[in-house]
Amino acid sequence: MLRLSLITVAAAALAGAATAEPAQGARVERRVAAMGTGLELAVECASRESALEASEAAVRAVEAVEGRLSTWRADSELSRLNAASPGELVELSTQLRADLEACRRWHQRSLGAFDPSVGSLVRAWDLRGTGRVPSDAELDAARAFVGFDRALAWDGVRVARRSGFVLEEGAFGKGLAIDRALDAWRELGARGELDFGGQVAVLGTSVSWRIADPRDRQRPVVRWTLDSGSISTTGNSEHGLVAGGVRIGHVLDPRTGRPAPDFGSASVWCESAASADAFSTAAFVLGPARALEWAAAQPDVSLLLLEVEGERLIARAERELEGRIAPLAPDVALTFFPPEPPRAR
Repeated sequence: MLRLSLITVAAAALAGAATAEPAQGARVERRVAAMGTGLELAVECASRESALEASEAAVRAVEAVEGRLSTWRADSELSRLNAASPGELVELSTQLRADLEACRRWHQRSLGAFDPSVGSLVRAWDLRGTGRVPSDAELDAARAFVGFDRALAWDGVRVARRSGFVLEEGAFGKGLAIDRALDAWRELGARGELDFGGQVAVLGTSVSWRIADPRDRQRPVVRWTLDSGSISTTGNSEHGLVAGGVRIGHVLDPRTGRPAPDFGSASVWCESAASADAFSTAAFVLGPARALEWAAAQPDVSLLLLEVEGERLIARAERELEGRIAPLAPDVALTFFPPEPPRAR
C-alpha cells in the first residue's frame, strides 16, 4: 500500500481520571491514503508519544484489513480465495473467517439486499473499467452467480468457492477497517474520531457530522450529532459511470442484477462501523419505503434517507433520531418516521 501521510500534533486538555485539574495531553491529526480513498483521523492520548503510537496503530490496522480483503490487490487473502479453483478447499485465517461469517449475518438480516457475491455483476457492468450496459442474456448469466448463501461451501475452518461466484469487499471492507482501528485505540486507552472516505466513527468523543446533498457532495444539508458508533452513507454522488449515454450507478441490486434506483442517499448509524457500512448499502438497495420499514424492525440500526424531489430534498429519519438531526439548508424538509399520531382534542 502506498502511504501518504500528514501528521499534526497539538496540545489538548484531557480530563484526568482522578484529579480535579485537567491533565495535559496531546492530539494527533493525520491524513493518509488507504483502500482507494482518504483516511482522516484525530486521536487524543495522555502524551505526544502515546498519541503518535495510537495514530500509527490505527493506520496499521487499516493496512491489515486492506491486505486481507482488497480485491484490487491480487495478493490479498480474499483475492486468493476468488482465484482458487471452484470446489478447492481453502484454509482461512481466523480474521477472514470472522469477516465472512459477519457477511452471512448481514446478508440474512438485510433480506439479501447486502450481498458481497456481486463480483459477476461488477464485471458484467464493467464497474472497475469504463462501464458498459450488458445485454439481457449477459445479465441473466451474471445473475446466476449472485447469492451469498450459495457462494461458499464451508468445511470446518476451510471453505470452497462455488463455480462462478466472485466476492467483493466494497460494501463492508472500509467499515471493518474502521472497527479494527478503534479496537487498537481501545487497547491503548485513546479516544478520537475517524473519517474514512465519508464514513465517520467516534470513540470517547462526539462530533457534529454533516450529511451531504446526494446531488452535490460539497454541499452539507443535514447535521447529525454523533457520540458513539459510526455513520455510513451510500449514494451515487461520488461514483457512477456513463456508457452509451446511460449513467450507471455503482450500487448494484443483487436481486435484479441492475444498478439500484438512485433516489438520493441512505445514511445508517450502528455501533459497529462494519454493520453501518453493510446496512447503508442494503438500505439504498431496498429503496425508501422498504428501507424505513426494515430499519424500524432493527433495534441497533438508525436510518436517515435523503430523497430528491424536484428542487427539494426530503429528509426522512427514524423517530429515535429526533434531537440529533437538523437541516442545514432551506430546501430540506425534515420529517420523522413513524409520524406522530394526531393529538386528541
